[in-house]
Amino acid sequence: MATPWLDSIKRTHQLTYYLNSLTGLWPSAVQDAVREFNGLSRQHNLGVTYVQTRTAPTDTGGANLSIATGNGTVTFSYSGNHSTTIDGRALQGSTLLISRPDGPIEKAFMFLPNQPTINTPRGMRPTGAGVMKVIALHELIHGCGLHNSDHTPEDVFNGFPSADSGPTAARDRIQITVGGQYRFMPPIIFSAATARKISQLWR
Repeated sequence: MATPWLDSIKRTHQLTYYLNSLTGLWPSAVQDAVREFNGLSRQHNLGVTYVQTRTAPTDTGGANLSIATGNGTVTFSYSGNHSTTIDGRALQGSTLLISRPDGPIEKAFMFLPNQPTINTPRGMRPTGAGVMKVIALHELIHGCGLHNSDHTPEDVFNGFPSADSGPTAARDRIQITVGGQYRFMPPIIFSAATARKISQLWR
């Protein structure tokens, strides 16, 4: 079930993010995803946009969301030290929404695979920036306060997408099934259902 952010953050209608040592193509892929999300927010009146800050998150302030790449065990600090694991070759990230029991979100920590890899007829190879943008935008939606149980099957917030390799990395795609038909990203597919889930949190 979706969790709202602190009222003091909701009133700003913004989430600030800090880029923390991103590897490879991730810096541009994340910024492309942010631009796309903010455009979708204006189009669908989501009530929240992402704004970059140069201040890392701390217990007393800084960014609302930290974005980093990782492989294996990754750690972060907020009201104590925490750790989680991420597969550095996977085509999915992980966004941890930090709150007290039954309380609102206070901070979020996004981890992206440091070298996302796709299976092709010629074997495994790094995927392209287009697929990475899709991955990052999915995680930005989680950052708004949505959990895995809130996944939407018919768009970029699909919880079980698959990969479709192209002849080059730039032509790799993410595949979902909608109404028994395959649909591919990029370009980003964004549904009214996901828009409603986000806007309900940010009214």
